[in-house]
Amino acid sequence: MSHTTFVNVPDELKLAHRASVEQRDRFILGVCQGHKRKPPKAEKKRLRDVSLFRYFAEFWRELTPTQKTAWGTAAALSGLSNWQLFVSDNAARLRDSLPLNVPPSDLWQVRAGYIVIESPASKMLLRQDHPLDYWVERKVVGASWKNELVRITETFSLPIDLTIRYKSDLTATGAEQRARLYAKVWTSYQGKDIYTPLALDFSASADWTELSATLSTTYGYIVGYTLYLDIFGYTGTLLFDNLSVIHGGTNWARDPRCDDISKTFSKAFALVPPFWVPEDVPVGASFSSVFPPALS
Repeated sequence: MSHTTFVNVPDELKLAHRASVEQRDRFILGVCQGHKRKPPKAEKKRLRDVSLFRYFAEFWRELTPTQKTAWGTAAALSGLSNWQLFVSDNAARLRDSLPLNVPPSDLWQVRAGYIVIESPASKMLLRQDHPLDYWVERKVVGASWKNELVRITETFSLPIDLTIRYKSDLTATGAEQRARLYAKVWTSYQGKDIYTPLALDFSASADWTELSATLSTTYGYIVGYTLYLDIFGYTGTLLFDNLSVIHGGTNWARDPRCDDISKTFSKAFALVPPFWVPEDVPVGASFSSVFPPALS
């Protein structure tokens, strides 16, 4: 066996290298081995016959053009095609033994953030920082099974558009209540730090709905901003999805589809901050990502 400390693959050979060599986690067991053999044609056909794609394709072919357009309209919010959302949604329904081929929602898709507050807790505060520069984890182009560290520079500009879709079932407890998503925008003007809030207030009880607000003007130049999910003086549940913080034509919200709002990063990706940092999460409070129909 050959022992090496570094392998440098020229750009023109990277695709061939990925197709022929399988790499394990270099931080625990740095091993390169030949890719497993491709299955023969008969085995490929058998796998296709039992795949979820083939199973859902039968349902997909029965949909009318209008129904497919509805899936496409909902999928656009998540950056997916109509077929991709159809498969993702129905795969989640199949996993949870729910009815299949249910029309999509324009307010949530597949997974949503889920906040639960039970006694003795009566509050929760989550934070998402947006400084000028920060690290993110991104899939490697051409090798979807691999991730890489990428340094992001978030160029700030006005206006800032803040949007969220949510569903709430909260019960007041105590003398003071608030439930909101808000951005605290940090600007510098004539040597002074100014913090401007941009808030979206949740109703205590609401079916899926959309809230949005815009910050068009402020003093000075933007240094950064922080998003907060703030619930105080309540017990109950809150679902949210399709979070967007748009400025300069880009949605800079991290995990906007709420695929895994409680995710933390480790090993080589420990530099990446969590999607939501638990600022104040007492015993009895929790947050995670769920498939909303599975809660019924």
